[in-house]
Amino acid sequence: MQKAVKRALEALKPGAIAQLHIGTLDGQGPVIDAQAVPQIIDAVRTRGYRTVGLRTLLAPGVTR
Repeated sequence: MQKAVKRALEALKPGAIAQLHIGTLDGQGPVIDAQAVPQIIDAVRTRGYRTVGLRTLLAPGVTR
């Protein structure tokens, strides 16, 4: 899980979009990105960024 958190935070910069693939290749085992999401969101907010859902981001007329 920490690898997923580290990967997301290393890519963090203004305007970045984090895309997490929730699931495993074979449909078995732990879903690491899903488990990492709360830590990623907390770290992103701690660094002064905000999070929005993809639907909100793509909605017409939304001010970012």
